[in-house]
Amino acid sequence: MKKILAVLFFILTTILIGAEKENEKMITVAQGSKPKSLDPHTYNEFPTLGITEHIFNTLVTFNDEGIVVPELASEFEYLSSKEILFIIRDNVKFHNGAILTADDVVFSLERMKERPGSRVLIDDIEKIEKVGNNQVLITLKEPTITFLGKLTLPIAAIMNKEYVLAGNNLAIKPMGTGPYMISNWDTFEIIELKSFNDYFKGTPKNDGITFKIITEDSSRLMALEAGDVDVIYAVAPVDFSLVERHSKLNLFIKETVTTDYIGLNVKKKGLDNENIRKAIHMAVDKEGMLYAVFMGKGRVAESPINPSIFGSFQEFDRKQNIEEAKKIVEEYEKKNGQLSFKIWTSENNLRTQMAQILQANLKDIGIDSQIEIVEWGTFLKKTSEGEHDILLSTWILGVSDIDTIVTTLFMTDSIGMEGNRSFYSNEELDKKIIEARRISDLEERRKAYEEIQKIIFRDNPVIPLIYRVDGVGINKRIKNFQYNKASMRNIYEEMEIVE
Repeated sequence: MKKILAVLFFILTTILIGAEKENEKMITVAQGSKPKSLDPHTYNEFPTLGITEHIFNTLVTFNDEGIVVPELASEFEYLSSKEILFIIRDNVKFHNGAILTADDVVFSLERMKERPGSRVLIDDIEKIEKVGNNQVLITLKEPTITFLGKLTLPIAAIMNKEYVLAGNNLAIKPMGTGPYMISNWDTFEIIELKSFNDYFKGTPKNDGITFKIITEDSSRLMALEAGDVDVIYAVAPVDFSLVERHSKLNLFIKETVTTDYIGLNVKKKGLDNENIRKAIHMAVDKEGMLYAVFMGKGRVAESPINPSIFGSFQEFDRKQNIEEAKKIVEEYEKKNGQLSFKIWTSENNLRTQMAQILQANLKDIGIDSQIEIVEWGTFLKKTSEGEHDILLSTWILGVSDIDTIVTTLFMTDSIGMEGNRSFYSNEELDKKIIEARRISDLEERRKAYEEIQKIIFRDNPVIPLIYRVDGVGINKRIKNFQYNKASMRNIYEEMEIVE
């Protein structure tokens, strides 16, 4: 009899758990790439930070107007041009119940100095000090107008000191103060986040988020149409009309602050020649890419800096000129031999199509090339080590100031994992970027960054391609889709599921 009762109890429990799970209002999001880690300080890449920004918070954040406002800090004050005092918000809980302290903030910022992904963002810091029980004083090496903007990025996440020092592996078990906490990571396909009821901004309006890794664009769209996922990003422009016509789906068009670009490894033979880099730029059919790959949605890029970002300069004119580019290549090859490059791209259908167009463009000017499609984690590692010749990528992390981009992509100190995968180094440019940070007058700053972009355009370590728009496909059962207009971050905690 006891055995029968035990079996019945097990069956009833299973049914109740299943019913409870069915009633959970979890939002399912399809993501194109698997994060290499869930430690936000380690890799400056979207597949990681697009998830961890919901697990952690930062000291400050951007509002929709692009103004820096407090987040984990309740307030901040410039004591001098180099000293910023942060008052830490009271009674903010970590997911394990611990209360956020100034010690956690100091520890997190010091830890950022040791990690390749985050180090470049806080290189401006001279000293970090705890002042009293709930205050942190940051002293900068030099007055830097752009510093606060860097602290808004998800890579500047604040962590629990004791949790990290206890040996917990943040790569697979991150723990922060954010609206969601990790409940499961199937390292192959699925990452589950559960809502954090004690979130200091208020309990999320849903039970959590499930991230599914679906690499193929067409497969993500099929999953959305079938109702297997609720949200997909980077809907291919060719599929916009399919989503719009579907009775159960909505299409949102987001103007982005992203730039698709070609990175040229200036340490490789041929690409170390400024004229060859210029010839490749002249060979690229940007207009063709815009219409063949993006169906005309977006615009041709003139600068690596998206025009939505302060300081962007757009008055460049390097049109496609096959004949001139061919002459440059022929002259080089007479003295140095045949050129041949490998084009690296990650597992992204749109980027693969762009690589195919680039390959044809290079052939038109007499350069052989091979396309290599590289798994995302390997792509990040190997390109940071300089194994590539040419890569296709996207600057995707939204910021409203130019400094973070020029610092990450072009400064000598950022070569490698920090973001400068062109391995480009120019002492003149480094000095101008540092000087521009000290300028407070907006018009003077704009002129300074214009000069910086002119140097980048002249040296051509990257070739800007497209300023794209982002198509977001959403199941109509999801309400209150929101994102921060200044940073393009998605605010899942406001989204509700209405059956």
